[in-house]
Amino acid sequence: MMLINPFIMKDSALISSNIAETDYAAWAVGTTYALAARVIVVGTNIHKIYESLQAGNLGHDPATSPAWWIEVSNTNRWKMFDQSVQLKSSNPTTIDVSIKPTQRVDSVALLNISAYSVQIKMTDATDGLVYNTTTILASDSGINNWYSYFYEPVVRMTDFVANDLPPYSNATIEVILTETGGTAYCGGFMVGLQQFLGNTQYGAKVGIQDYSVKTIDAYGNYTVLQRAYKKTATFNLQLYTSVVDQVMAVLTPLRAIPIIYYGADGFDSTVIYGFYKDLAVAIAYPEISTCTLEIEGLT
Repeated sequence: MMLINPFIMKDSALISSNIAETDYAAWAVGTTYALAARVIVVGTNIHKIYESLQAGNLGHDPATSPAWWIEVSNTNRWKMFDQSVQLKSSNPTTIDVSIKPTQRVDSVALLNISAYSVQIKMTDATDGLVYNTTTILASDSGINNWYSYFYEPVVRMTDFVANDLPPYSNATIEVILTETGGTAYCGGFMVGLQQFLGNTQYGAKVGIQDYSVKTIDAYGNYTVLQRAYKKTATFNLQLYTSVVDQVMAVLTPLRAIPIIYYGADGFDSTVIYGFYKDLAVAIAYPEISTCTLEIEGLT
């Protein structure tokens, strides 16, 4: 089990992005907006889309007028940096983003993505290019015979973690998601320094909680309103008894902070961005103890 506490993205850390921030026209104090009209508000560390709640909306600042405006989401450029992995940044053919965290990082997590390939590059001001890896996002899960290899539909990874970057500080990290002839999507782009917690044991559980609404009428016909979902997991970890205090000291401050939990290397389904609902450590033996984490992902 690895933890990645993501670096908090701010304007100063975004070096470049090929996603234009032109979702809607910028809000203007002298413009009258109709019901359901949308605007963007961009300022220092502010990149929001708002929707008008009333007709004749004139002179009401979206940031301070909740009776007149409702916040919809971050702008397309900044959706990948918010706390929702369901809302995705998108761009035709490629998403090319460079950031410069002001801390040491050795991991990049890309969540709820749709692309053919991902290229990750790390460049240091002194040492130059220190990491450059391209990965084809075709999943080999379920490919266990030649028929499946040649004839089963290609399934792509939707979550991807690269945790082998050299732990440089103040290096520039560039991520390029490519979908030639289509649109690339990214629901979450996070970087941080990984921390080993313990060995995940067999019996781990992963799943989802769906918020879709399914109603049935008197004749048995279903109406389905598709909504967001969140990932859930329960991990049983084995750890040395000598690190029990350290594990508690690491996890206690994270009880209300969303981070990335990577349950088992090679199982992308165990990558969850969210909180732990329940934490229990059993000091079982003089040298070996166990830890159970129940994790609830963000939508």
